[in-house]
Amino acid sequence: MKKTLATLLTVFISVASASAWFDGGVGQTTGPGGYKKTDINLTIGSGDMWVRGALMRQNTDNLYKPLNHYSARVGFEKDFYTVAGEAGMTPGTNSSATSEYSNMSLGGDITFSLTPSATGGGRLAGPNAKAASGGGQGITRVDVGAGLKHTRHKTEALNTETKTAQTEYSVFAGAKILMARLGASWTGYKYGDDDSTPIIGSINGQARALSHDTLALPKASVNFRLDLPGYPMVTPFLSYTTTKYKNNFKDTAAYGVGAYLDLNLVGANVMYQVYDDGSDKDNYLSLSAGIKF
Repeated sequence: MKKTLATLLTVFISVASASAWFDGGVGQTTGPGGYKKTDINLTIGSGDMWVRGALMRQNTDNLYKPLNHYSARVGFEKDFYTVAGEAGMTPGTNSSATSEYSNMSLGGDITFSLTPSATGGGRLAGPNAKAASGGGQGITRVDVGAGLKHTRHKTEALNTETKTAQTEYSVFAGAKILMARLGASWTGYKYGDDDSTPIIGSINGQARALSHDTLALPKASVNFRLDLPGYPMVTPFLSYTTTKYKNNFKDTAAYGVGAYLDLNLVGANVMYQVYDDGSDKDNYLSLSAGIKF
């Protein structure tokens, strides 16, 4: 994994030395229980190739120390398809004075545009989706794709080490219909033999507890998003995610509403999300801003 990240870093530097464009941003999400998530990312592109580096930092009252996740994506993009690979790692972080969690992951995905009017510059669904930027008459574009990601979770507590292998496989699709943009995805999860290993449970990127005594292992999740471009500079959107779990955990749902502001060089995003675990509801607020040139 370290060699993979080093290789991605080398590619990142080589692309940066002859870069044609940059796209970076910073985001902050807050919620109950002292939950705070910070996202920092930078994409550098040249020709048909781009490289994206990102840092996600999460913390709650349940964590002994904050959790940092580092990731890198390398993509190759043409008018009718985008293919990308990624690697990520979470260095050991303490949920208590005697428990440490870490993970490593590798993955890849591909997205195809099925319509003659397709162009590059971001797809309508999946990991390479970007904010909506206009619409047209009829069905003007359809994108479909699939992805695969493998993660090794490790927990060390009281001189005991436990590991769980988690594989995510997803399919997704998006379409521009009139002035609306629709996106949907389905993700399934499979695990190694040790399903009882405590890992960090999360929903749609929002950590519910970030506690190592959480045994909520996702089994499958579905996400829908509706963007409504056409307003001057502002694109409102709605999102919905539902997740089923192993070990008889209740289904969860996350409802989001927000808007994206596009000023060409500068962009901003705000989202309010309600997370429902079947017995309680929590509220999250996300704010982000970025610059591209």
